[in-house]
Amino acid sequence: MSDRWKAVCLVVGLLLGACGVPTAEKSPAQRPAAVTSTEGSSASPLPALTRTPLPTLTPAPLAFRLQPLPGGFQTGDHWLAVRVVREFAKERTAYTADTYAIWFTDGQRWLGPVPEMGLYITWLERAFWRPAGDGWELCAQVMVQPTLGAREAPMVFCTSAPPEAGPKDHAPVPPEASPCPDGRSLCVRRSDGTVQALPLPEDLFRPDPSRKVEEISPPEAGEEGVRMEIRYGTTEKEGIVETRIWKPACGARGRWVVVDFAVYQHPWAEDGAAGGGVERSELYIADLSAGTVRPLGTVEAREQLVNTFRAEGRIPFVQGDERFSMPNHFLAYVEGGCSPDGSFLLFGTGADESGMLGFPLSWVARLEDRTIYPLPGDQARWVEKSP
Repeated sequence: MSDRWKAVCLVVGLLLGACGVPTAEKSPAQRPAAVTSTEGSSASPLPALTRTPLPTLTPAPLAFRLQPLPGGFQTGDHWLAVRVVREFAKERTAYTADTYAIWFTDGQRWLGPVPEMGLYITWLERAFWRPAGDGWELCAQVMVQPTLGAREAPMVFCTSAPPEAGPKDHAPVPPEASPCPDGRSLCVRRSDGTVQALPLPEDLFRPDPSRKVEEISPPEAGEEGVRMEIRYGTTEKEGIVETRIWKPACGARGRWVVVDFAVYQHPWAEDGAAGGGVERSELYIADLSAGTVRPLGTVEAREQLVNTFRAEGRIPFVQGDERFSMPNHFLAYVEGGCSPDGSFLLFGTGADESGMLGFPLSWVARLEDRTIYPLPGDQARWVEKSP
């Protein structure tokens, strides 16, 4: 064989050897180290073994920056897990997202993402602490759908917690709360055995004055809470049935009880009911010390916060599509419940029947002063002790 052909074979052999070296890839199930940066890290350039660059596992950057909550708002020893959008779908007729990741926060620090690449996480089931060496890990148990239509699978992702962070013991026992027999008041049993009755606002039971009332059923307690129905007539044979439901959701520090209130409507006709859905939903806080039951906030206050956070790039916003320009902030409902010590509340907001499209949000509230802030995700859970 000539020297020329020997040289060609040598070059081909070197190239084949280089292409045969396996590239180490990181499985999404592996736990990344805790990071505080909110930017996607850039990958180091690969050696130019061929003219075509090899793909990397560099995560796509977030469409917005994860930032500390204003005013130094923090949840103390209590950490949150939040499902955050990594990428929006390219074509939308309704809200969709390609991939998600879980981030952990105490209001000021953001740790994550887990997994680094982002997956189609259909549900954030729970978050918990797990021992790791001399410290702790922040973990999230989620349901993951590998591809559209595939069966969901449970997965757990973790990241290292700061040295001082970990589960804490909290002694306060939430008050025992239940509807009073009249269905219009909240009865709270105190530690000494006495019962305190707090009337709910009368507006929650008053019919719509602009409609013709055909029938009102008295409030009746059941498994789902206190239920009351109001039938409004529109014609002789048709009308609207309005179902109002309220229930105590969680108690906090022996001082507060969170009450979940919702209104459902559906058309009524002699041949039965069809269609309809939730019309109104709001959270009320029963203050046992003051003896009052008041709304946690107002729609207007939430709207102002949403607009401010959107302008600052703190919450997801799809640029260039006005249908998605405003996250839903109308219907408030209990999502993650009260924090382990009862000082904070996690709640969510979703769409109403007006047809507004947008990004549903999770919110965190400090019950002491009723300060609320939206979080940059649509699902959130308190990090709790592992069972």
